[in-house]
Amino acid sequence: MSLRLTPFPKPSLRSFLNVMAAISLTIVFILVVFQPFGTANFDHPYKYWILVGYGVVTFVSGLFIYFCVSALVSETRLNRWSAIDEVLFLFCIILICQVSCYFYWAAMFAGHLDWSQFLSFFKIASLISLVPVGVYLLFIYQKYKEVKFISSDESPIQKVEHETEDIQLTIYGAGKNEKIILAPENLYLVKSEDNYVILFLNENGKIIKRMMRNTLSDIELQIGSLFLRCHRSFIINPTKIAVIEGNITNTKIGLMDIDIKIPVSRAMVEKVKILI
Repeated sequence: MSLRLTPFPKPSLRSFLNVMAAISLTIVFILVVFQPFGTANFDHPYKYWILVGYGVVTFVSGLFIYFCVSALVSETRLNRWSAIDEVLFLFCIILICQVSCYFYWAAMFAGHLDWSQFLSFFKIASLISLVPVGVYLLFIYQKYKEVKFISSDESPIQKVEHETEDIQLTIYGAGKNEKIILAPENLYLVKSEDNYVILFLNENGKIIKRMMRNTLSDIELQIGSLFLRCHRSFIINPTKIAVIEGNITNTKIGLMDIDIKIPVSRAMVEKVKILI
């Protein structure tokens, strides 16, 4: 599957703020504790406040890009955010943060802009950023390469061998015309991915994964009492439980045909055992 077709759950504002705060604090920590790039020789009564400024500039720059993308990109595109969209978004953040930090450096130390210095600064920073971006790209591709977005024209996923009429579920996403129709026995697991969910479905004896933009709480309301929310991030089909492992403080469920272990919140352990 290409990167363009590999879905990625675009982070909510809250998640993005947490990530940018972590990055900014890491920058401040490195500058204050290790003092690289000649920072140790810098003498100023407000030295540490100036170094903290790099973290603030990085945080504000990232937030600016997030709001620009949210305002300029269509809702349809945002709902179907792909791995390549995420990489381009990341490069934009890196670019703007680099430019902003250079302007901050020029204002604090040089007192003027020097374009040759800027190009040198930008070149070094870009080369350094290639490694983490490359690692991040590989990570998200490996994580979501087997996942596809829900397609509005996708055929219903249901068993046809029953002579009696099958009960069908229709699950709706937040996007326009985003829905999937399936037989309840073919929905094994629903996993939360920030403001998206991944549905683990049985199609002709094979587990497939489909992503849609929605909250786990809304999906829980749609699919009803046939399913069990065993954890804040997971809803399971109780009829597909194969094994329960661990103790009351660390209980995990194994489902048929799915190779991941699903955690169970402590409050739900006894309910799960009763179902078995």
